[in-house]
Amino acid sequence: MSGRRKFFALCGISAPIIFIILVALASLLRNDYSQTQNFVSDLGVGPYSYIQNLNFIIFGTLSLFLAFGLKDALPADKSKSLKAGVFFVFLFSLGVVLAGFFPENYLNQVPHNLVSATAFLTIILAQFLIWNGLKKDRSSNWDNYAKYCLISGLLSFIFLIILRISINYYPDYQGAAQRLFLAVPWIWIGISGWKLYKLD
Repeated sequence: MSGRRKFFALCGISAPIIFIILVALASLLRNDYSQTQNFVSDLGVGPYSYIQNLNFIIFGTLSLFLAFGLKDALPADKSKSLKAGVFFVFLFSLGVVLAGFFPENYLNQVPHNLVSATAFLTIILAQFLIWNGLKKDRSSNWDNYAKYCLISGLLSFIFLIILRISINYYPDYQGAAQRLFLAVPWIWIGISGWKLYKLD
């Protein structure tokens, strides 16, 4: 494995781990914060808000490096689906970074909501597109990963719907619903990094 690919792989592996650690830290510093009711982005305003805003920037940057790794490592004869999938990982990463620069209390939350919605949708599309681009690849390198992308994409979509329902009808549990949704694509980022690391 080249040093370049190893670096990109480690970025993907570490991204969700660092994110979880910093969310836990920021949460512990806020007595008024509820894991079940509050969104993760709520940590980006008020006391110690710099921790979560920096967390978004770090996670987005590490995910961006992972996208470079996927671009290099995916089959050389990349289909349009694979190219689009990697492009959407880039967009997702950019959206997360911008969420750190535009917290909820900036311009009535409009920029934050826009970049967050973009990130949520693009990471779901990325998983489906990468699955679609790899599903006909017969090499053992990508077969199981393609299936995983499909399952992860479907779960991400289902949990996004659950999140939307929770926001509209069960706001006391919207924080828990958001964490349920985020867990799936965030784990996909980590697993994708691990896949890069284990490639021959």
